[in-house]
Formats: sequence, structure tokens, C-alpha cells
Amino acid sequence: MKSLRGQLTLRLLVGGALLLVAVGGLLQWQMRRALTAEFDVSLVAMLNTMTMMVEQKRGHISIDFTGANVSQLEEADGTEVLLLRSVDGEEIARSQSLGTARLPLQVGSMAAPKFLDAQLSDGRVVRCAGVRFTPEYEDETPRPPQVDAVLFVGLSRAPLDHALTSLWAILFLVGIGTLGVLSGFIYWGVRAGLAPLDRLGGNVATVDAGSLATRFQLSSLPAELQPIVVRLNELLARLESAFARQRRFTATAAHELRTPLTELRALAEVNLTTPGNATESEQSWSDALETTLRMESLALRLLDLTRAEDGAHVLQYSTVSLAQAFAAAWRPWSRRAAERQIEPQVTLPSDLSVEADPTLLAVVLGNLCGNAVEHSPRGSAVTVQGNRTTEGISLRLENRTDDLTETDLPHLFEPFWRKDTARSDRRHHGLGLALAAEFAALLGGKIRAQFGGNGMVAFTLWLPEKIQPSN
Repeated sequence: MKSLRGQLTLRLLVGGALLLVAVGGLLQWQMRRALTAEFDVSLVAMLNTMTMMVEQKRGHISIDFTGANVSQLEEADGTEVLLLRSVDGEEIARSQSLGTARLPLQVGSMAAPKFLDAQLSDGRVVRCAGVRFTPEYEDETPRPPQVDAVLFVGLSRAPLDHALTSLWAILFLVGIGTLGVLSGFIYWGVRAGLAPLDRLGGNVATVDAGSLATRFQLSSLPAELQPIVVRLNELLARLESAFARQRRFTATAAHELRTPLTELRALAEVNLTTPGNATESEQSWSDALETTLRMESLALRLLDLTRAEDGAHVLQYSTVSLAQAFAAAWRPWSRRAAERQIEPQVTLPSDLSVEADPTLLAVVLGNLCGNAVEHSPRGSAVTVQGNRTTEGISLRLENRTDDLTETDLPHLFEPFWRKDTARSDRRHHGLGLALAAEFAALLGGKIRAQFGGNGMVAFTLWLPEKIQPSN
């Protein structure tokens, strides 16, 4: 498993190490230039001294070391070297310390000497400066034509190389020490920076099904974590609501099944303990059949709802006229509507159609019709309108309600939810609107309930007019 702390620490260490190497390299380059320039200043001073000792007389060039300390030039392992020659390459003077080493012919001027490194026969390396210049004449008259000379002087690079090696070692040790200190700061910084994330992870790990009411505080968290915590709190709220609905669903389903089972048990016990006549026996069996049919209806509704939530229904799309589909959905409820004097007022254009699964659309419209017929006050009207919108096809079914409130609207599409005044009616299980909402979602649409004023509640069904290729 990859560790965020490990990755951050490693990347910061690598970045710090690269920065130290770059800074160290820049410092070494700059110090090397400075030390070499200082060394070359010594060579120029030596070069100026030696050119003053070179003179020419009658066209011949010579060098006079009288009064000068040239012991290093006369020793084979001396630290100073000298080579004087004419412009045509003839050697005039060579120091013992130079040995048999050959130096290039290219030289500079007194204003800009030519600097170069040369390796001697014994392996030593010297840094040399070479110039071409015109030696001074001795006192003579008349003076012959002037002759130029080439002079090389050099110093052993050992002190310079030793200083550069020491500098490199110092930079290396300082870099290692700095990297060690930087590692400590990086570890501390990453640990401190990720501490809120560690605390959040520990708090999240303690959340289980029994503590879904937990909400994480935003005030103590960094700005980068706050959007995550907001989403976590929203997710916990949805989970808490879903678990609560699931508990209510389970409890209500158990209650709905327990009631008919209790009735069947009572009927069986009565028939066994108190045998009746043929009429009483027939009535008992009729009651048992009615209870069994109610249990079967509940089981079928639960099965349909489960299949809708799992998306197990295979959709078969075709073009469906909304007016014809609504008329077919209202037909099974027309008798009940007549009994309760519910009058439908339908305004659906004949050319209003959608691409949908006819079976699922029939269930959605049938449940909306049944809900309107059963829960509208006696003698009221049900208004149905349909039109095209930017979202597709809209169907609005509006009816009067006497007992619903604004707080009831979010619960209308929950399984088994019913107002207390309706729980005595055993024909209704509270699954119709929940099933309609699930099937509408399968069709790519949605249902929304809202109060329309004057005690009216409106159910609006949106469906896409055309099915997208992804569907």
C-alpha cells in the first residue's frame, strides 16, 4: 500500500538533495574560478618579473638571473618552471624543473597572457602563462632591428588542487549535514502537515452503522480537507436517512405481514375450536381468501419495488401516446372514482408522445391515478395536463388534499409511508408512489410533489421525449 506520508517525504528529500547538489556545484564552480584567477595573478606577477630579466643585444636574446632567487628553477622537482625561446622556436633558456616537457607554440600578449596546464615528465602538473614580447635593449648605438621573444613561466598546481580538493570535501560534508537537517525538518513538516488528515482518518474509522449521526467539524480542518469533510457529512446524512428508511421499511413490512397472518391464525383457531354451519364456514373461507389476496398483493408490490431498485427490469421501448396511456391507466379506477364522485379533467394533446416502456409507464400512471382517486376528498376534481418542456415531456396531475402538510411531501415516495388517518384502510400498503418513483427513474424521468395552492397537491412527471443512445 502506498503511503502519502512516504511519497511526500521521498519527493521532498529528492527535491532538497537536487537543490543542494545544484547549489554546491554552483559554489564549487564559482570558488574554482576565484581561486584559479587568484593563482593566475601570481603567474602574471612572476611573468612580469621574468620579462624584466630578458634583454637583447646585437639581435641576440638572453636572460640574466643576477640578484634573483631562482633556486626553484634550478631544481628538478622545483615548483617553478621557465622556458625562453625565440619566435622561430629556438630555445634560449629552460629551467631544470621543466625537464623535457614540451609547451605549445600558441602564446598571448602582455596584456592578455595565454594560460594553460602542462604535465611534466614526472607526472606533476604545472599551470603556465605564455607571452610574446619585445625584450629591452642594452645600451648600444646604433640599435639594430628589434627581435621578439616567447616566454613561458609556470607554477606547480599542487597548492591550487589541494585547495580545490579541500573545498570540495568541505562542500560535500556541509551538504551531507544540511541534507540530514533538512530530512529532519521534512519529516517533522510532513508529519505535522498530515496530522489533520490522520485525525480525520481515525475519526472516520470509528464510524459504523450505529453512529451514522456523527458529523465532522470544519473549523479545525485545513482548507484543502474541508470540501472532503463536507462531502463526508453529506454522505453520512444520506446513509443515516437510508438506514432509517430501511429500518422503517423492515418494521412496516413486518407489521403489514403480521396483521394478515394474525387474521389467518385467528380464523384457523376459530374453525378448529368452534365448528360452524355451512354459511359460517363459507364466510370464514371468504375472509381467509381476502386476507391471502391482500398478502399476495403486498408480496407482489414488494417484489416489483425490489426489482425496480436493483434495475433488474429489461426495458422494451416504443412510442407511446400519453393521452392513450393515461386513459388506459384511469380505466381500472373509473368505477372507484364514480363511487367517490371524483371527476377527471384531462387536457392532453393527442400528438403528445414519449419513447418509453409501455408496461412501466402504465404502472407509473396507474399508481398516480390510484393515489388521486383514493386520497382526494369526495366530490372533488382531478386535473391532468401535459406539455413539452426543455427537459422533455411533462405530465401534471393535481388533486385536492385535506390532510397533507409541507413536511409530508419528502415522505410521499418512501415505501410504506402513510398518514396515520389512512392506516386503518387495509387495502393500501403505502407502496404505490414509491413504485411509481422507481419506475419513472428507470424510464429516465422523475416525479416531484408540491403544493399548488388552495389545498391542492400536484404530482409532476417528467419523461425524456427521446431515448438517448446511452440508455
